[in-house]
Amino acid sequence: MSLCHCKGYTRRQPNTKPNSVICADCDGNGAVLCSQCKGSGVNSVDIFNGQFKVGDSCWLCGGRKEMLCGNCNGAGFIGGFLSTYDQ
Repeated sequence: MSLCHCKGYTRRQPNTKPNSVICADCDGNGAVLCSQCKGSGVNSVDIFNGQFKVGDSCWLCGGRKEMLCGNCNGAGFIGGFLSTYDQ
């Protein structure tokens, strides 16, 4: 464990483990930038014969700018249960 000095108190932070199960695609966040709008939240071109217009909310993410990570299905970690126990 390493120590972090924040606002006058000490807090313990876990070290990054070499065998970490944290998802590499989303860095443990569970979400990635939308692959269609690239995080802008709006369509950059007309899509599907004008069904979705330029400037409207992105047809894929609905304007949220992010989507669930496909690698970890939004969990933020890969395989089994997230554990801090070193084996």
